[in-house]
Amino acid sequence: MSTKNKTKPRLFDSIFDVVLKHPFIFTALLCLLLFPMGFANAANVTTPSVVFEMIIWIGMLAALFVVGKPSGNSKVNIYLAISSAVFIIVFSLLVIENESNSMMMSVPAAAIVIQLAVVLFNEKKLDADKIVILMIVMGVVLRYCYCLKYGSAEMQHDQGTFDGSAGHLSYISYWYKNGLKLPDFDVSDTPNYIHWQYYHPPLHHILMACGMKVLSFFGMTDEWAREAVQILPMIYSALSMVACYRIFKLVKLGGAGLVAAMAIPCFYRTFIIWSGAYNNDMLCAMFMLLSMMLTLKWYYKPTLLNILPIAVCVGCGMMAKLSGWMVAPAIALVFLWKFIRNIKKPLPFIGQYAAFGAVSVPLGLWWGIRNYLEFGTPITYVPDLKSASMSVEQIPVAQRLFDFSFFQFDYPFMAFKGHGAPYNEFNPAFGLFKTSLFDEYHKPEGTHGVEMMLVVMAALLALLGIIGLIYMFVKKNNGIDLPVKAFFAVVFLTIIISYYLFCFQFPYVCTENIRYCIPVIPILAMGLGFLVNVAGKALKKQ
Repeated sequence: MSTKNKTKPRLFDSIFDVVLKHPFIFTALLCLLLFPMGFANAANVTTPSVVFEMIIWIGMLAALFVVGKPSGNSKVNIYLAISSAVFIIVFSLLVIENESNSMMMSVPAAAIVIQLAVVLFNEKKLDADKIVILMIVMGVVLRYCYCLKYGSAEMQHDQGTFDGSAGHLSYISYWYKNGLKLPDFDVSDTPNYIHWQYYHPPLHHILMACGMKVLSFFGMTDEWAREAVQILPMIYSALSMVACYRIFKLVKLGGAGLVAAMAIPCFYRTFIIWSGAYNNDMLCAMFMLLSMMLTLKWYYKPTLLNILPIAVCVGCGMMAKLSGWMVAPAIALVFLWKFIRNIKKPLPFIGQYAAFGAVSVPLGLWWGIRNYLEFGTPITYVPDLKSASMSVEQIPVAQRLFDFSFFQFDYPFMAFKGHGAPYNEFNPAFGLFKTSLFDEYHKPEGTHGVEMMLVVMAALLALLGIIGLIYMFVKKNNGIDLPVKAFFAVVFLTIIISYYLFCFQFPYVCTENIRYCIPVIPILAMGLGFLVNVAGKALKKQ
């Protein structure tokens, strides 16, 4: 065949091809590209930094629309480049004038994404995967804007202070000051809350401390570095989007269903809020999602090279927070299935499982075992708040489980009397819906119509997701193997059952929080995606 008729792919198309092949690298680089625009602190978004952002956006546009030639029409490319540049300049001047420079920084990115989508649509190349890439771009930008707006003292959990002796900030500060020197004191909490939160496995806090060291090396003051290091949980949340995308692709979710499913990890408030958290929940959730993704990859190609990354992710998830173990039962089920299916040739699988255990167990349990041997601290130690003001212990179990009275929607935030709510939140399901949208933010005064509507929508989305999962599990010949269905079912049930047990073991308002169930959200999103595709097929038949 003659090569003369072959057309060379345009740079614009090649860029998308590269991004789709390496979405993790692309997403991490995008996070780092945004980082100098304020260093995760709105106080640093000054006139020079806004001008710097303006120059970067204009440069990227010029390269994309003029050199990349997305539309194939030079006049259209020039028009798009000039109009976008003018918009960015005008918008940047407005930001400088009004000092609305945190969440508003997402507007230029949104304009660029919309223009790219229009170009792709006109070229008939706007498929689901390209839409997802554009959604991930916006997801990263929104996460960064959130980090600009909320720092170490806002929208945090048990943060303490960097200069104190308790809380996550203090725990980070310990590793920052002492390097990798293990604590020579009992990390369990005393009645006076000394070393509160130090019982957690230290991976997240060590990484945050290392991030501060790197930033300090480049000349940042400690105060500046403390805020800028927020870029790390933002990266964890951003990479979780990509892990979800890979999971959905591995279960052959495509089309409108893929877009609908990805809208949840990209834009749902849980992932935005936890992208700015200084505690360890987002890192643990990221490793759990990566473990799920890698387990599916191993299922389709069970090799030693594919099982070792699962072991690393499970171990690191537990080294970030012990609850990372919750993916292990489902992974074990997949391992058992493969072993039984290959029972006549068991040695390669026995070797792989031994390697998995040799990597994951020491990584995941060394901290707990060390503290048990040194101080007698139980490996599964969790401190009891013993807080009467947050207790719901007096409420009967049946009421906590099955009371879905509508009055609980009247206050759409996490109900806590200490925040002015009329009651303490007692139903763990309501706690999930409310904290998934607002965490523990509260606004006791005024009307709550919009917030209440969002909570109702969250509950409806969860219900649709469950319906979609049930359909996916019971539907035969839908391209998903039985072990894969069982894998997601076990992950989902393990996390939910563990959450409810935790809520009753520690019957306090603060335990009813979505941060203990973050990986459940993408699974529900997957169910929603399958339901969207089923509905689309049904409409086409009519």
